[in-house]
Amino acid sequence: MTRMRHPIKREDGVAAVEFALILPVLFLILFGVLEFGRVWSQYQLFQGAAREGARCAAVASTSTCVVQTRINQASQPYTASPVASQQIIDSAGNPVAGGTRADGCLLTDRGQDIRVSWPQQLQVDIPLWSNMTITTTIKAVFRCE
Repeated sequence: MTRMRHPIKREDGVAAVEFALILPVLFLILFGVLEFGRVWSQYQLFQGAAREGARCAAVASTSTCVVQTRINQASQPYTASPVASQQIIDSAGNPVAGGTRADGCLLTDRGQDIRVSWPQQLQVDIPLWSNMTITTTIKAVFRCE
């Protein structure tokens, strides 16, 4: 049996192999951060649209504002859920019996809070990972005027 007197000490290509092994993890982190930023931006845009809809609902008794139309306009370029609920709520944030509204506050609702909310699906698409759908409730509260 022959033995090698001088072991091979060449390390050509080791860095390339190590980089190839860690590259998928780096891509996952990079695209995960970018996708999180995109989804967070979309969530914030929907929150702003909910505030616009709630403001519209709060002044509905004295204006010609249409809540769902205002939400759809404010959520561009994304598409908000087509059905936003409007409810009069008490100081603890619980819906008042008979407080569901279709077109915003009534004159008799002045001084009470109205909540505009809807369930919204957000798509999270990260390469090298399975796609996810997160359903969150978008909501905003204003005082009826």
